[in-house]
Amino acid sequence: MRVNTFNMQKFMLEETEIEEVGSFVYLGSVVSESGGTEEDVASRIKKANGVFVQLYPVWRKLNISKEVKIRIFNTNVKSLLLYACETWKTTNQITRRLQIFVNKCLR
Repeated sequence: MRVNTFNMQKFMLEETEIEEVGSFVYLGSVVSESGGTEEDVASRIKKANGVFVQLYPVWRKLNISKEVKIRIFNTNVKSLLLYACETWKTTNQITRRLQIFVNKCLR
């Protein structure tokens, strides 16, 4: 992937051409030519939703208090959702998407 460069020579490693890609995943975050924020947020929401679904048995238990369920949500779902969020370009649309997901889960 090339970002803001005019040099279009092909990359070679021991006479093998290195493939150029538009985006890739590095340390769980999506890196793309466009900055990757939108793709990364969508990926994080998808991953957090997967964890939320896995925890359905916990959410349905009546003998677990609401406070404990919220702590489980914050430590397992929300932490995965917001991992590396300090590198995101924050916009109203991204903030709204994250808030919609959290609200949907807490309902």
